[in-house]
Amino acid sequence: MSLMQNTSNIKKTSQSVYLITLVRRSADRPMYLDHMIYESAAAGQKFMTNLAAAFERAGYRLNKDDADHYQLDNGLDKITLTGSTQSVFED
Repeated sequence: MSLMQNTSNIKKTSQSVYLITLVRRSADRPMYLDHMIYESAAAGQKFMTNLAAAFERAGYRLNKDDADHYQLDNGLDKITLTGSTQSVFED
């Protein structure tokens, strides 16, 4: 059964949220994936800045592409933080 089969009653609202995705890849551990949702891009970007700073204090090398994309590496683990604005839907 298709997930999109009965979507006629799902409507896009005028609201949006900021979705943060954290992916950790490691040679000796399983991949870890996590999502966090914030009400605004400003709040989500502030969280990502603080989280990236904490990883940097823990010995990770920080590569900030822009306010929505961070890459961290400590030689064993690679962590990617990505933020994006997503639409909110209602049924």
